[in-house]
Amino acid sequence: MQNWNFDFDAAIFDMDGTLLDTMPYWRYTSLEYLLAHQWPVAEDVLTRMYSTSSRRLLMEYAARLGRAIDRGEMIAELEGYMNRHYLYDAHCKTPDVPAFLERLKSRGIRMCVATGSPRQFARNGLERLGLLDYFEFVTDNYEGETTKDRPGYFRAVAKRLGVRPERCWVFEDALYAMRSAKADGCRVCAIEEGTQAADREAILELADVYIRAYSELL
Repeated sequence: MQNWNFDFDAAIFDMDGTLLDTMPYWRYTSLEYLLAHQWPVAEDVLTRMYSTSSRRLLMEYAARLGRAIDRGEMIAELEGYMNRHYLYDAHCKTPDVPAFLERLKSRGIRMCVATGSPRQFARNGLERLGLLDYFEFVTDNYEGETTKDRPGYFRAVAKRLGVRPERCWVFEDALYAMRSAKADGCRVCAIEEGTQAADREAILELADVYIRAYSELL
């Protein structure tokens, strides 16, 4: 593939929608929340679920219904639903994920996971699928002083891996994180993800490489 070779030192992977096919679960945690709290499920809310984050959708819907909702408690509840999915339902994003990780390992490329999900939940899903041992560490938005949407985040992760950002590839499905990675000097491999369809053109323009499956890189 154009712009791709194995001449780099480290790979930083997102998890949801990149290593694991879990973005649909995240989107539909909003439905789990509505059913658990016996809220009415409007047709337009169902339509928006796949393309809208659960947190945003629920906050907007609560305001529309005139219902009080504690954001922190809501997030904790959504994360609880997701942890069950990581433990029991999660699958690899594509069947070739293990083969790609094995190829990187065989070339001595250092790897970690940088996820927006709680890192212990991430570890649960990766361990269930036999992927956890490929990674030196799993970090999340709760651990450091910055988050994936801010410049400096991927530079800090690269430093933790002991490599320069320009020697890192970041594997991502989310545009906001790709922008941060590029700002920090990393190269970006975008993974096609249905829940990010609205950003596809911007992702194609920004990413160094765009793939639908890791076999395209093997």
